[in-house]
Amino acid sequence: MIMRLMSDTGIPRSYRMMEGFGVNTYTLINSAGERHFVKFHLIPDLGVHSLTWDEAMKLAGQDPGASIHAYLYCVLISFTSDFHRKDLQEALERCVPAKWTFKIQVLKEGDPAIDGFTFNILDATKIWPDTLVPLLEVGKLVLNKTVDEFFPETEQAAFCTAHIVPGIGFSDDPLLQGRNFSYFDTQISRLGVNWEQLPINRPVCPVVFNHHRGGAGQHRIVKGPVNYWPNRFDVGHPVSAGMGGYSEHRDMISGEKRRLRFDKFDNHFEQARTFVESLKLYERQHLIIALSFELSHVDDKIVYQKYTELLYEIDCKLAKEVARQVDGFTLPPDPTKEVAEKVQESTASDPGLNIRTTTLTVPKPVMIVTRRIAILVEKGFNRADVKAMQEALATFQAFSFVIGPVRGKIYSEDSQALVADHHFEGQRSTLFDALFIPSGKLHADLLGKNGRVVHWVREAFGHCKIIAAVGEGIELLRDALPKDKLRFATSPSDGVVSSYGIVTACQYTIDPKPIEAGETDFATKFAEELTDHRYWMRETDGLTKEVAY
Repeated sequence: MIMRLMSDTGIPRSYRMMEGFGVNTYTLINSAGERHFVKFHLIPDLGVHSLTWDEAMKLAGQDPGASIHAYLYCVLISFTSDFHRKDLQEALERCVPAKWTFKIQVLKEGDPAIDGFTFNILDATKIWPDTLVPLLEVGKLVLNKTVDEFFPETEQAAFCTAHIVPGIGFSDDPLLQGRNFSYFDTQISRLGVNWEQLPINRPVCPVVFNHHRGGAGQHRIVKGPVNYWPNRFDVGHPVSAGMGGYSEHRDMISGEKRRLRFDKFDNHFEQARTFVESLKLYERQHLIIALSFELSHVDDKIVYQKYTELLYEIDCKLAKEVARQVDGFTLPPDPTKEVAEKVQESTASDPGLNIRTTTLTVPKPVMIVTRRIAILVEKGFNRADVKAMQEALATFQAFSFVIGPVRGKIYSEDSQALVADHHFEGQRSTLFDALFIPSGKLHADLLGKNGRVVHWVREAFGHCKIIAAVGEGIELLRDALPKDKLRFATSPSDGVVSSYGIVTACQYTIDPKPIEAGETDFATKFAEELTDHRYWMRETDGLTKEVAY
């Protein structure tokens, strides 16, 4: 879990691009009374995407409240983020609901395959690899509206792992057993014993009966002389399973039942090691940067040296690199550790653990729905370019924003006014997924002389975002970026040129078509590059180090 939190999955681009998976193991009971262990999963339709580390830190200040390395567990909650909250609100207001595919993993109790797993299926710190337990699609989770009032619908929302519907049951997952007690106790302490009567927590069924009486927040008037069961009047009895009540699977126990943990619970490093081995080169570097950043803020030498030593149990090369950056432990000449290092190097990876290679997280068809594209303009811009790109992006259901020197009217080269949504100082490249710079000689000259605009371009380049320009707009990119490493369109005969995610064209058409590889239309090529979210090869090939951002 720590490796996941420190990886790209810990800094999500959007709530709508986060995967959810159950930490706890529940059970499903079929009509024959047979019990199956189950894990619940939510796979975002838009794919799983992340921010860069530098980007996340800047957003925390530019849009206060943005979360760094907040992760999604079994429900769609995270540390509150102004940026993420507004991103979700924006999509809903533009009638693009957030969607997840709901899937489950199921193991029948007594399945002999369980004994062959190197992990215990009830261990909340482990996942069930989909290579061992396939995911089964159940349906869709669609969020199509936001709250009407934040406090009564969000601040007072209370969740409880013990609240389930008939057909779902509890396993002996030790964390779940503890949560079943502690969550209910927490809600009583936080909201009072009658927290289930608050509108946001109230069951949708018309009649709910329990023996709670009095206390803060009591809204019901309950008639009757008793508030307990059993009682001499034989009223208020529990609903039996045959009448639709809850029925748990009963374990057959012979001999003693003890609170013990299986040996497999002690297998702490195997899945972490496999996860690290499954990362691509740039993802691995991101993990090193994140771990080094966090440990560099620890002042107690014993702590950061011990932690880098712990990393050695996961991945030797990773541990050495982090230790080098934070003054961590020094490897002793220990033959057993040399053997361990060779064993680790032979560890097999699991493509299913990688968010960018697994088929479970790649949206089909490929799309750029709800991506935010900034169109940078100055006085004298080509209005036809801007209008055509706006229409093209709208066709792809992406969101375009005009950014100018002021938040107001900007005049094009044909003296037509366009109202900018934001100004260069009021917004930054971190808030957008890609940039587009239209043509127009005066416009391009003015942009090139504006230090903030140059920073916009360099920062977006450093964060590996897709950048597009046409006509005279290409000169801005040529001056701001490492021109000796990039290819730009220089004549109409070049057509659409894409180099490290920089898309340029001197002569072009902006006429969107279905996003497919090899398209020559400028807007479609731009969208095709954007489907991969970022062009990470800039990092691995060292281009981002050549630009100050």
